[in-house]
Amino acid sequence: MSISPMAVTLTGSLALLSLTLAAPLSAAEVSGLTTFVPNTPALAEEVNGNFDAVKSAVDDNDQRITDLEAKTPDGAVSLSAFAFSEWTDSNNSSSKCQMLRIVNYAYFDLFWAKSTTCSMTAPAHLPQGATVTGLSCLVDDELYGSTEDSNFYPISLRRLDLATANTTNIYSTSTVSSNSGLQTLTGIPSTPTAEDLIIDNSQYAYTVMVTALYADDVNAAVAGNNLKLHGCTVEYSLP
Repeated sequence: MSISPMAVTLTGSLALLSLTLAAPLSAAEVSGLTTFVPNTPALAEEVNGNFDAVKSAVDDNDQRITDLEAKTPDGAVSLSAFAFSEWTDSNNSSSKCQMLRIVNYAYFDLFWAKSTTCSMTAPAHLPQGATVTGLSCLVDDELYGSTEDSNFYPISLRRLDLATANTTNIYSTSTVSSNSGLQTLTGIPSTPTAEDLIIDNSQYAYTVMVTALYADDVNAAVAGNNLKLHGCTVEYSLP
């Protein structure tokens, strides 16, 4: 039986085509293929059409992979006020800092906290290998004494070395809150090297610390909840 010049036999080209089709193509499906019958002529345009369909699907997969590799996945861990606990450097049960949490914020009872510095902390569970890119806290500051201001400062992301027990700040706010009501305080890196911003949960434990500074001349009749924390966010990027 003769074969027209426009036809080819099922030889090496079709074998190569079958191998190509066997490769996993999960992102895009190959459709519109011509099915050939053994020992029958195959038109070149049909074979080329099958190759074109496979090439289109492979190119689509390649573009999807390129887009994924180019994208930097970002994320954040947010902490509500109820994640925070009172922090103290003394074992004195009559600490001046009496932290309270109510509705959607945390604060220190001004009756105890006047003329002192009080802090609260919360654990920050960040992904291994992530790089810290931001720190921010939503606070409400409406507290001002007769001549001095009370405010939140500093707010920091701290890491505890689980081998040496040393604690260092790796991200901190550079400005204090002002008595202007609801506001967001943001942080900047406070570490000497970029490597310090990479999360290593095998060696360190991470916490966010919020410190409130109460002036000497704050009116004792003013409620301490005029200086309150609503929550904080730690932003990061993944490798």
